[in-house]
Parts: sequence; structure tokens; C-alpha cells
Amino acid sequence: MRPSITRLSSLAIVVSSVTILASSASADLVIFTDPSGMSAEAEFTLLNSTTLQVRLKNTSTGAPAGFGGAAQILTVLSWDFGAAGNNPGDTQITGGTIVIGPTSQTINFDTGSYGPGTNVGGEWGFGNNDTSGGLMNLISANTSGATPFGGPNLDGPAGLDGPQGGLVANPPVADLGGQGAIQDEVIATLNLSLAISNLNFLAANGTMVEFGSDALFIPGNSAPAPGGLCVLAMAGVCARRRRRQS
Repeated sequence: MRPSITRLSSLAIVVSSVTILASSASADLVIFTDPSGMSAEAEFTLLNSTTLQVRLKNTSTGAPAGFGGAAQILTVLSWDFGAAGNNPGDTQITGGTIVIGPTSQTINFDTGSYGPGTNVGGEWGFGNNDTSGGLMNLISANTSGATPFGGPNLDGPAGLDGPQGGLVANPPVADLGGQGAIQDEVIATLNLSLAISNLNFLAANGTMVEFGSDALFIPGNSAPAPGGLCVLAMAGVCARRRRRQS
């Protein structure tokens, strides 16, 4: 288990539990929860040895006091393919695509309203470093540590400019204040530099989601053995403090 501290200004947020459910040998569902009602889920599916599909969804039902429009937006999911940290020879994301999920749509996008299957590679990117404050491999709507997937500029200035373009719950838990967001979920299909045979890296190194730009981090740790159903709980103060350089 990797300890961390989550901070919003001087506010420490206690993460009560992270639940991870295993559905099969090639697909794992990770659920992140916080006492405030902020929550998310990420489903990892190994389509083949060099293609990983990740479905990321904002499932929040509440938010901490003081969370404005941007802070409620889910912006980053990160994990670590190799041994913990940046190691030569670790598997990396080399590219891929990202689209709006099958029951999702945009809110407040500058260029119009978009629904399921829309390419949002101009609003999301991928990375293979921990400069985002999370783990080594990531998908992100924020600028730090991410390379755009590539696609049309649908909202805001060209390039990544999160939290704008990230994920908001359905319904939003606070006033968006005009921020552009995708309501519900996105699905990323990631190309990998090296073949992998399973999703054991989720258990070995955990996962982490970020809301807003440094507003809230919720880590996940350990995954049950594939093929069964198991609920793991983590209680206590999860700590991570960091500063992003933009």
C-alpha cells in the first residue's frame, strides 16, 4: 500500500475506502470512494497483449465544502505498468484514441454539443511519468505530464486545458460555472510499447484518480485475483501533497 496525503488548500480529506472488483482474467473494475461523495470507477480491459482499454467514469454524488465548478471534474487516472517508479524497460503508452462513452454527452463545449463515440483526443492525453502528481502511466485532461491523443479542438484553446474537458457526474454535484465537461464517462484505447499478459500491475502498484487541478486525489491499492469477486477496504488518512508546474 502506497501512503499519500490529499489536500485542498489547507483542507485534508480522509479517504474512507477504495473497493476493487475483479470481473475476469482480462478485465478489472476499480472503484474509488471518498466520504464527501466524490467517487469514480475505472474499468481496465486487456483487449490483446499490446492494447489496453480503459473506461473512466465520474460517479460522484457529493463534494467537499468549497468545491467549485472545476474541482468536481475528474481529470486524471494513473497507474504503473512496471515496478513502482520510473524504470528502464517498463511498458509505456505510445498512443491510442479516446471517445465519449455510450451514455454520455458534453456540457458547455464551445463548438457545440457532442454525444457517444465522439473523438475527444483534443481534450485528453496520455503520459508515462509522474509529473502529474499521480503514478507513472496515465490518461489526463490536464496539461501536466500528458501528450494529447490528437483530435479536433472541441472546447477552449487548442491543447489540453483541464479541468475543462474532464468528466463531470450525472447530474453534476455543483454548479459548473460555465466550465466545459463530459458528463459521465470516456473510453480510451491505448497502444502499449511492450506486450503484457495480465492486469497484475493494478495489484502491485495501485491506481489513482485526480479531481480538478490538485483538488482531490483518491488512491486505489491492491486488486483481487482474477476470476473471483472480492471487496478490499482501505481506511485512514491517505496522504499526497504535490505541486504542479504548468
